[in-house]
Amino acid sequence: MRSPGVLDVDEVDDPVLPKGGVLLKVQACAVCGTDIKMLEAGHRDLTYPRIPGHEVTAEVLDTDSAMVRKGDMTQVWPGESCGSCVHCRSGNDHLCPKVRIMGFNTDGGMAEMMAVGDPSRLVPIGNADPMMLTLAEPLACCINAQEKLRVGDGDSVLILGGGPMGCLNAFLAKRRGADSVMLSEPVLERLRDVPKGLFDRLSRPKGDELAEMVKCGTEGRGADVIIPCTPNVRLDHSIFELMAPGGRLCAFSGPRRGDSPLPIDVRDMHYRELTVVGSYGNGSRHGREAVKVLREGSDLSWLFTGKYGLEDVRQAFGHASGRTGQKAVVTF
Repeated sequence: MRSPGVLDVDEVDDPVLPKGGVLLKVQACAVCGTDIKMLEAGHRDLTYPRIPGHEVTAEVLDTDSAMVRKGDMTQVWPGESCGSCVHCRSGNDHLCPKVRIMGFNTDGGMAEMMAVGDPSRLVPIGNADPMMLTLAEPLACCINAQEKLRVGDGDSVLILGGGPMGCLNAFLAKRRGADSVMLSEPVLERLRDVPKGLFDRLSRPKGDELAEMVKCGTEGRGADVIIPCTPNVRLDHSIFELMAPGGRLCAFSGPRRGDSPLPIDVRDMHYRELTVVGSYGNGSRHGREAVKVLREGSDLSWLFTGKYGLEDVRQAFGHASGRTGQKAVVTF
């Protein structure tokens, strides 16, 4: 990425093995919605020029650390934190004030090779499918959010947006014991490959369809948990009205700048005991948990609706931004 809207495929110098670090041969790198946002409009954490990609699996080519061996297959946690601040020590290293993010502040995984200075960022994946394990990073984002939301047994969960993050949040909510998962998605055709039973109820976000779905799906009580998985939703009073008493809402997908300043009725939050939490990215512990979940054998292959080589990376970005399917991945 050279500037907003400019994405080139080019030859660059091979990365150098860092002291105490590793040199990696990239196996697969998936396209994230944030990558699309970066290309179309930039991002607060992005500096140009930049090799994008933060959903990465790779093989260890060379190492200057005893923590890994040549040939090890790994998933790469995208953060690079200080390791000593209060956030790093508490297991929330993604909140480190010095954190740098691969594909944003440092070069990422849409290249044949990459270097990682801290080998503790690498999570072994064994003989698992490298393409499948690119889902570890987005799944880790969902784990971070649902941990804060305390999703669990008996919850009714409303997901806004049926793209890859909406589907992964639904998968995780069911895994955590949610009683029902409802989805609002304007383009229902993009769910054609989604397995039956992932969503218990579907609606489009037009007119009264969404409110009626929540009313019918919760016997009028409202959703216990709401997770917006698209920036196309303004978290205004119409969304708060869908929450049950004691309901929890996560600012999960990055809101558009114009939609972010909102008046909030604090009295409603007080009397109905509503909770609003924020979630951005994931910590290394969330990444390790996500790898563990994926290595247990859950079949999420249906999420990959576009597979490309590096020379076709523009098509991969087009597939992701078109929102007609689900996940686009670049394989090497």
